[in-house]
Amino acid sequence: MSFIKTFSGKHFYYDRINKDDIVINDIAVSLSNICRFAGHLSHFYSVAQHAVLCSQLVPQEFAFEALMHDATEAYCQDIPAPLKRLLPDYKRMEEKIDAVIREKYGLPHGYEHACEICRSHHAGNRTPRSRA
Repeated sequence: MSFIKTFSGKHFYYDRINKDDIVINDIAVSLSNICRFAGHLSHFYSVAQHAVLCSQLVPQEFAFEALMHDATEAYCQDIPAPLKRLLPDYKRMEEKIDAVIREKYGLPHGYEHACEICRSHHAGNRTPRSRA
């Protein structure tokens, strides 16, 4: 079986994704320990920090959506987008996990609004990138 043991002690099975194995605290703990941009930063900047920032940038009605927009990375890690495009099997797995997370937490099918605002923010070069 292909599974990981999560922070809460649950087993998350990649070959049979079950919404009961997805725990919001597991998502929060995991994302707080994952560094964005494959770690190529001047200081640690977690996926959780990014999610919180995004949730503060969007209108209130989209805040939870923005907070959860990278929740799949708690189970799949934060893979840089250029590499992710080369990994179609990874992308399919991420989409399956995303669908279960969306169902469990009542999120809409896309995170377009929240993601657009976050992308615009990062395009303004306000992320903690190295100056090297």
